[in-house]
Order: sequence, then C-alpha cells, then structure tokens
Amino acid sequence: MKTYLILFGFLYLGFCSELSASKGPGFWKPDEKNLSSKLTIITTTSPIPSNPSTEILEKTQQSLFKTPALKECKKIIVFDGVPLEQKYRTIAYELYIKNVEKLVNENPYFANTILVVNQEFKHLANSLREAFKFVTTPYVFVHQHDFLLVREFDVMNLIQSMDENPNLKLIRFNQFSNAANWWDGPVDSYIEGGAHVPLTRTFGWSDNDHIARTDYYLNFVFPKVTWNGAMEWFLHDSKKIQMDHLLYGTYLYGNLGEPPYIYHLDGKNSLR
Repeated sequence: MKTYLILFGFLYLGFCSELSASKGPGFWKPDEKNLSSKLTIITTTSPIPSNPSTEILEKTQQSLFKTPALKECKKIIVFDGVPLEQKYRTIAYELYIKNVEKLVNENPYFANTILVVNQEFKHLANSLREAFKFVTTPYVFVHQHDFLLVREFDVMNLIQSMDENPNLKLIRFNQFSNAANWWDGPVDSYIEGGAHVPLTRTFGWSDNDHIARTDYYLNFVFPKVTWNGAMEWFLHDSKKIQMDHLLYGTYLYGNLGEPPYIYHLDGKNSLR
C-alpha cells in the first residue's frame, strides 16, 4: 500500500453516511446545515522545516472558521510523502503526522476530519488525487496548510451561484489585491452567466486556496497533470485561458480592487 487512511471511528462513518446523500450540482436553497452535503474541505500538507510542530497547520485550520458556515463541512487532511532530497526530515514528519492525529481527537478545529497519508512523494496534484477518493460532494475547497483565511466570504451564496451557473468552475481566494498583474492578466468584472457574490474574472490558473467543482478536477485538472509536478505547470497559460475562458472557468472571489482574502505563512521557509 502506498497510501493509507487514518480513521477515527464514528467521525468517518458519519462522514460517509452524510456525504453519500449528495446528488451533485443542482438548485439548492442556502442553509448552513446542508452545506456539508455540498462542500468538502481538503487541506494539503507536506514536510516543512517546522515539523514536528503543528503550529502552522493549527493556525490555518482555525482561520477557516472566520467563515462560520465552514465548520459544518467535512474535512480531509492529506499528507504528501517525503521527497528523496528531504529524507532527513522523515522522523520529524512522522512525528508531525502523529501530532495531527492527536489534534483530530482533541482540538475542535480539527473535528469531523479524516487523514489520508501518502507514503511516497506525489506533489500536490497527485496527492490530491488520493484525497478525492474520499470526496462525494459536488464541490471541494482546496486549502493549503500554510495559507491563512484572513477575511470572511459568503460561502452559501457562492455555492448557490455555482449550482446555478456551470461556467463558474474554480473560484480562487487571492493572496494579493484583485487587480491586473503578470499572472492573472487583464482581470475584469465580466461574469458569464452571473453570480450572487462578487467575482473577478481572471486569466490565470493557480492552486492557491480555491473552491472548485469536483468533476472539474476529475475530468479536466487531473487528466492534464501527467507527472509529479505543480498544477500550474500544466494548467497556467494566460493566453490560452483568454482564448477559451469558458473551458477553464477561473475567477477570483471579490470585486475588482478588493484586498487579499488569504495570507501566505510560507511553510517552506519556516524556522529557516
């Protein structure tokens, strides 16, 4: 086995029974109690210098609760394996995983969580593939272990917008202001099909924290990732996205000019 799952009794059983009721995108009346049938939060994590400390992960998981409705969502934390050149971090990383297991049992910000552990290094996309095996909701919130959510967002109306408008495929939370730049290109406020929340059209593709359609990942993103590498290497091409934006369906949450929604703690440089 190259990947294993850590289960925590009734938490996992409840996860399966609730999520199995999901029937995919469709008209849905916003209700926090129903959000768990629509959205799964996947937090990706990997070896960093601060291991075995869980301080960074604790801060970023807690930050999700700035949007209270997210507490009802089921959560998956997926651990990538240790890269060959970082084998010296193996012991610290194994201790980190054990510390996260304790958090799942003891810390309320880690309630309703299952852990998926990759024993081989797979990079973000292929690590996510393993987590998606346990997703049965029509939408996912892909959240990286060193990004803090710094502002509340309207997740209820965002999900309703995506239910009603299939052109909304990936909604990213920007770590910069929503403005034209070398990555996102000439952003604008045009939303094909409309939305109930403020959005900014972007011609950039990034794996920074975002909400996306599950089938978009399964049928569009993963097939493009043909080897262990960053998803941007396979998907970010601003000229190509401008030519066929409906295919990529990329937007930033918030209006033009809005300040950042996430802050990067830069786990790779922690304790350096």
